[in-house]
Amino acid sequence: ILTHSTKTQAKRRIFMLGCFLKAIKLSGKKVVWTVHNIQGHEADHPRLQQQLNELLFAEVNGFISLNNEGLKLIKDNARQRKSQKFAYIPHPTYKGYYENDIGRAEARRRLKVSPDQKVFLFIGQIRKYKNVSGLIEAFKALDLPGKLLIIAGKVHEELLIEVMNAVANHSDIMLHNQFIEDPELQVFLNASDLVVNPYTHIFNSGSIFLNLSFHKPTLVPNKGTFIELEKDLGPQLVMLYDGAITASHLEEAMLKTAKQTSAREVEMDHLDPEFIARQTLKFYESLL
Repeated sequence: ILTHSTKTQAKRRIFMLGCFLKAIKLSGKKVVWTVHNIQGHEADHPRLQQQLNELLFAEVNGFISLNNEGLKLIKDNARQRKSQKFAYIPHPTYKGYYENDIGRAEARRRLKVSPDQKVFLFIGQIRKYKNVSGLIEAFKALDLPGKLLIIAGKVHEELLIEVMNAVANHSDIMLHNQFIEDPELQVFLNASDLVVNPYTHIFNSGSIFLNLSFHKPTLVPNKGTFIELEKDLGPQLVMLYDGAITASHLEEAMLKTAKQTSAREVEMDHLDPEFIARQTLKFYESLL
């Protein structure tokens, strides 16, 4: 509604959404908001963002929060708490959704990566808040033999020159500036040792659940939903760092990853898509 839109476009969209929500409710139907974010990633039109939030917190009948801390924030902002309903239902993994039938050796062969290289991976759309430039600078400062950084995902236009300049003339950085099709995700993830999501701000993250679906240790900032995930799944899968991403953070996480063998043994049945689907259905039924 707000992202990459003019102020006039955004106002029109908020108005149309308000009309739609009222029409839905007048017809006797209920409205549910699964709250992935409360603020847009690009922070376009902050005053209109507040207006949009006020509309949703007033008109929505049921709220699903993907983390416990978010549930408190949602309740604090809800306008009709006595009649509205709330639930914490975590984000599921993508178990069984993406192909995962090739091993590390074959994945590295396809990417022309040596078996003994220490591979850091960033995968997904490259947007400003994801801080890929910060990751690149930290990686450049890293003194680790055999290091390789793979960046796989489409670079947004406003960052293209910045990212291209940052990786130029660095043979230990591999950039795949393209949308990664579903069958190819396993190639990049299975070729990696450690995935890094160095976001500057975060409320929820679907990306980390992609990594977890492939049992990939992931280095993330000590904030938002990542804090809960580290407590839930343990530091062998979710590795936290404080402050800005640095070479020391990368080195420590890679050395830790090389020593451990337990990442694939972490139990994640409570994040199974079918289990989460049943919880979600139960919440929807409670609104009827």
